[in-house]
Amino acid sequence: MASLVLRCSAATLLFSAAALAAVTPVVSSTTSYGSLVSSGLTRDSCSSSSWSGNVLWVCRDTEQLSSSGQPLLPVVANTASFSPLPNAPSNPQPLVLSSPQGFSTPYYLLESDECPPYGACSDGTRWVGWPDTGPVVTFRGGSGSANAYAFIARVHLNGLTQVNTPSYSLYHVISNSAGPIPSASLLVGSFWSSSQIGYGSAASVVNNGFAYLYGATPNGKLALARAAQTGFLGALDDKTLYQYYVNGAWTSTAPSRTDSTIPIPNTSSAQGTIYWSPKWSSYVWIGGDGFPNANFYISTAPNPEGPWTASTKFYTGAVGTGSLPAYSAVAHPSLTDGTGNYIFISWTRTITNSAGAEVYDQPLVRVDWK
Repeated sequence: MASLVLRCSAATLLFSAAALAAVTPVVSSTTSYGSLVSSGLTRDSCSSSSWSGNVLWVCRDTEQLSSSGQPLLPVVANTASFSPLPNAPSNPQPLVLSSPQGFSTPYYLLESDECPPYGACSDGTRWVGWPDTGPVVTFRGGSGSANAYAFIARVHLNGLTQVNTPSYSLYHVISNSAGPIPSASLLVGSFWSSSQIGYGSAASVVNNGFAYLYGATPNGKLALARAAQTGFLGALDDKTLYQYYVNGAWTSTAPSRTDSTIPIPNTSSAQGTIYWSPKWSSYVWIGGDGFPNANFYISTAPNPEGPWTASTKFYTGAVGTGSLPAYSAVAHPSLTDGTGNYIFISWTRTITNSAGAEVYDQPLVRVDWK
């Protein structure tokens, strides 16, 4: 009997080791889909979320283009669009983003103390509502209905210098049909205070009955919270549903943003994307190393909190010819079939258009894995 117990224990240990074995993604092929198309607009740093058969895009600063191709004021801090799924790699076509919501105001409206509607203050400073990731979709229904939430940093700039430690407001994104663009409304201002992590603003993934929400730490890592998806729509405005990953364990007490035990090893707060891959039975982070490069890195983990593998570079994109060579390296699981066999990636750069104006450009690439 003792021998049998030992053999069973050994088998359990071997199974556990295999289940936690590090995944080493290998690229099989890449396919260029040109650049995202937003006719008549120049749009910065677009992210995406799956929205009941469509793809919902949210982008940062957006300007209309004149008939001659020159950017026009005002600069709108963020806009939203729909798109279909991409063509098969045998016939790659540029992905067309539909016209955004009413262009005169941001999709995520600026708050009353953020110099609305465009954030331009009389003292020359500016408030921005720049999303780093698509909204967290917690419910998908029939006929294109869905429910989601977005955590947006309240960032105040003097030129390009940030002059505040931001708090993070919670927006509600919802629609009852496949179109038009879902409505977005402020739900809770400063849902996370400036002394807390902006959970959900850096990345998110919904799996196993939880919404896992990542935020940046002051030392350039990620911290993690989770909210149990107990309600019909998976509400994220109820803090009694939240737990926080602190010092290697889950707790119901929210930590300070400066808590030294919350940064997760082998993570990076550089803009990126986290998703679940059935192919590898792993959570996946894909992101870049920041301005001015278009290098893409990948890291995997068996659990949302880790252990995360050291990131490895798997792709380098072409930089732009304008003043902003490359940044905002993100992935788009929303453009895939969910098998994990491939992923789409994009990055932002500036180029000079045919009118001689500097505009944003976002190449889109499909990466197939071995």
